[in-house]
Amino acid sequence: MEHFILREAGPGDLEGVMNVMEAAARLTRPKEWFVPDDADYVAAHLDMRQGFVLAAEAEEGRIAAFFMVHFPGLAENNLGRALSFPEQELLRCAHMDSAAVLPEYRGFGLQRRLCRMAEQHAGEKGFRHLLCTVHPDNRFSLQNMQQSGYEIRTTLLKYGGLPRHILLKELP
Repeated sequence: MEHFILREAGPGDLEGVMNVMEAAARLTRPKEWFVPDDADYVAAHLDMRQGFVLAAEAEEGRIAAFFMVHFPGLAENNLGRALSFPEQELLRCAHMDSAAVLPEYRGFGLQRRLCRMAEQHAGEKGFRHLLCTVHPDNRFSLQNMQQSGYEIRTTLLKYGGLPRHILLKELP
Protein backbone atom coordinates (compact mmCIF):
# COMPACT_ATOMS: atom_id res chain seq x y z
CA MET A 1 0.00 0.00 0.00
CA GLU A 2 1.24 3.46 -0.94
CA HIS A 3 1.67 6.08 1.75
CA PHE A 4 0.98 9.71 0.99
CA ILE A 5 1.57 12.96 2.81
CA LEU A 6 -1.49 15.20 2.51
CA ARG A 7 -0.46 18.82 2.89
CA GLU A 8 -1.04 22.41 1.85
CA ALA A 9 0.81 23.12 -1.35
CA GLY A 10 2.87 26.28 -1.73
CA PRO A 11 4.48 28.32 -4.51
CA GLY A 12 7.31 25.77 -4.83
CA ASP A 13 4.76 23.13 -5.88
CA LEU A 14 3.67 24.89 -9.09
CA GLU A 15 5.53 22.51 -11.41
CA GLY A 16 4.25 19.40 -9.64
CA VAL A 17 0.63 20.59 -9.59
CA MET A 18 0.82 21.64 -13.25
CA ASN A 19 2.25 18.20 -14.16
CA VAL A 20 -0.78 16.51 -12.58
CA MET A 21 -3.19 18.98 -14.21
CA GLU A 22 -1.59 18.58 -17.65
CA ALA A 23 -1.70 14.79 -17.35
CA ALA A 24 -5.40 14.96 -16.46
CA ALA A 25 -6.10 17.26 -19.42
CA ARG A 26 -4.16 14.98 -21.76
CA LEU A 27 -5.69 11.71 -20.55
CA THR A 28 -9.30 12.64 -19.73
CA ARG A 29 -11.78 11.43 -22.35
CA PRO A 30 -13.90 13.06 -23.52
CA LYS A 31 -11.75 16.20 -23.33
CA GLU A 32 -14.61 18.46 -22.19
CA TRP A 33 -14.84 16.60 -18.87
CA PHE A 34 -11.73 18.35 -17.54
CA VAL A 35 -10.90 22.01 -18.23
CA PRO A 36 -7.33 22.77 -17.10
CA ASP A 37 -6.26 26.07 -15.58
CA ASP A 38 -3.20 28.06 -16.59
CA ALA A 39 -0.10 28.41 -14.41
CA ASP A 40 -0.92 32.01 -13.36
CA TYR A 41 -4.32 30.94 -12.00
CA VAL A 42 -2.78 28.00 -10.13
CA ALA A 43 0.01 30.22 -8.76
CA ALA A 44 -2.60 32.65 -7.36
CA HIS A 45 -3.95 29.75 -5.30
CA LEU A 46 -0.59 28.33 -4.27
CA ASP A 47 0.29 31.67 -2.67
CA MET A 48 -3.23 31.86 -1.18
CA ARG A 49 -4.26 35.10 -2.94
CA GLN A 50 -7.40 33.53 -4.46
CA GLY A 51 -7.78 30.28 -2.52
CA PHE A 52 -5.54 27.34 -1.69
CA VAL A 53 -4.23 24.05 -3.05
CA LEU A 54 -3.80 20.78 -1.21
CA ALA A 55 -1.44 18.10 -2.46
CA ALA A 56 -0.96 14.37 -1.93
CA GLU A 57 2.75 13.71 -2.03
CA ALA A 58 3.91 10.17 -2.80
CA GLU A 59 6.76 8.53 -0.89
CA GLU A 60 9.36 9.63 -3.42
CA GLY A 61 8.30 13.29 -3.04
CA ARG A 62 6.31 13.46 -6.28
CA ILE A 63 2.92 15.20 -6.25
CA ALA A 64 0.44 12.42 -6.98
CA ALA A 65 -2.77 14.47 -6.71
CA PHE A 66 -4.01 17.95 -5.94
CA PHE A 67 -7.25 19.65 -4.91
CA MET A 68 -7.68 23.39 -5.54
CA VAL A 69 -10.20 25.61 -3.74
CA HIS A 70 -11.12 29.05 -5.12
CA PHE A 71 -12.56 31.98 -3.17
CA PRO A 72 -14.68 33.84 -5.75
CA GLY A 73 -15.83 36.69 -3.50
CA LEU A 74 -18.39 38.86 -5.29
CA ALA A 75 -17.11 37.97 -8.79
CA GLU A 76 -19.60 37.38 -11.59
CA ASN A 77 -18.48 33.74 -11.87
CA ASN A 78 -19.37 32.97 -8.23
CA LEU A 79 -21.47 29.79 -8.55
CA GLY A 80 -23.68 31.06 -5.73
CA ARG A 81 -25.12 33.55 -8.24
CA ALA A 82 -26.45 30.63 -10.32
CA LEU A 83 -28.30 29.47 -7.19
CA SER A 84 -29.67 32.97 -6.44
CA PHE A 85 -27.73 33.37 -3.19
CA PRO A 86 -28.13 36.79 -1.56
CA GLU A 87 -25.12 39.09 -1.97
CA GLN A 88 -23.86 38.66 1.62
CA GLU A 89 -23.86 34.85 1.23
CA LEU A 90 -21.67 35.05 -1.88
CA LEU A 91 -18.77 35.94 0.43
CA ARG A 92 -19.29 32.61 2.21
CA CYS A 93 -19.01 30.58 -1.03
CA ALA A 94 -15.92 28.55 -1.86
CA HIS A 95 -15.48 26.72 -5.15
CA MET A 96 -14.12 23.18 -4.93
CA ASP A 97 -12.40 24.18 -8.13
CA SER A 98 -10.18 21.50 -9.58
CA ALA A 99 -8.87 18.09 -8.60
CA ALA A 100 -6.78 15.50 -10.38
CA VAL A 101 -4.86 12.31 -9.61
CA LEU A 102 -2.03 10.89 -11.69
CA PRO A 103 -3.12 7.55 -13.25
CA GLU A 104 -0.57 5.47 -11.35
CA TYR A 105 -1.95 6.73 -8.02
CA ARG A 106 -5.65 6.14 -8.68
CA GLY A 107 -7.51 3.76 -6.39
CA PHE A 108 -6.14 5.15 -3.11
CA GLY A 109 -9.09 7.51 -2.48
CA LEU A 110 -6.87 10.58 -2.83
CA GLN A 111 -9.52 12.84 -4.36
CA ARG A 112 -11.97 12.06 -1.56
CA ARG A 113 -9.33 12.42 1.16
CA LEU A 114 -8.14 15.75 -0.24
CA CYS A 115 -11.76 16.90 -0.59
CA ARG A 116 -12.44 16.22 3.10
CA MET A 117 -9.30 18.12 4.06
CA ALA A 118 -10.26 21.02 1.74
CA GLU A 119 -13.73 21.18 3.29
CA GLN A 120 -12.19 21.39 6.76
CA HIS A 121 -9.80 24.18 5.68
CA ALA A 122 -12.61 26.13 3.97
CA GLY A 123 -14.84 25.78 7.04
CA GLU A 124 -12.04 27.04 9.31
CA LYS A 125 -11.76 30.11 7.05
CA GLY A 126 -15.48 30.86 7.49
CA PHE A 127 -16.84 29.45 4.22
CA ARG A 128 -20.20 27.67 4.51
CA HIS A 129 -21.36 27.08 0.92
CA LEU A 130 -19.09 24.69 -0.97
CA LEU A 131 -19.83 24.58 -4.69
CA CYS A 132 -18.39 22.70 -7.63
CA THR A 133 -19.09 21.88 -11.25
CA VAL A 134 -19.06 18.42 -12.84
CA HIS A 135 -19.78 17.41 -16.44
CA PRO A 136 -23.11 15.51 -16.38
CA ASP A 137 -21.58 12.44 -18.06
CA ASN A 138 -18.52 12.27 -15.78
CA ARG A 139 -19.90 9.55 -13.52
CA PHE A 140 -16.65 9.07 -11.59
CA SER A 141 -16.31 12.70 -10.45
CA LEU A 142 -20.05 13.05 -9.94
CA GLN A 143 -20.15 9.91 -7.78
CA ASN A 144 -17.12 11.11 -5.77
CA MET A 145 -18.75 14.44 -5.02
CA GLN A 146 -22.19 12.98 -4.25
CA GLN A 147 -20.61 10.43 -1.89
CA SER A 148 -18.95 13.40 -0.19
CA GLY A 149 -22.36 15.00 0.45
CA TYR A 150 -22.69 17.35 -2.54
CA GLU A 151 -26.10 17.66 -4.22
CA ILE A 152 -26.88 18.68 -7.80
CA ARG A 153 -28.68 22.04 -7.66
CA THR A 154 -28.83 23.03 -11.36
CA THR A 155 -27.24 22.34 -14.73
CA LEU A 156 -25.88 25.19 -16.86
CA LEU A 157 -23.51 25.83 -19.73
CA LYS A 158 -20.11 26.96 -18.35
CA TYR A 159 -16.51 27.28 -19.57
CA GLY A 160 -17.36 28.41 -23.08
CA GLY A 161 -20.60 26.44 -23.52
CA LEU A 162 -19.86 23.10 -21.82
CA PRO A 163 -22.66 21.50 -19.77
CA ARG A 164 -21.99 21.34 -16.04
CA HIS A 165 -23.95 20.28 -13.00
CA ILE A 166 -23.53 22.77 -10.16
CA LEU A 167 -23.32 20.90 -6.87
CA LEU A 168 -23.60 22.31 -3.37
CA LYS A 169 -22.64 21.14 0.09
CA GLU A 170 -23.57 23.24 3.10
CA LEU A 171 -21.23 23.26 6.10
CA PRO A 172 -22.77 23.70 9.56
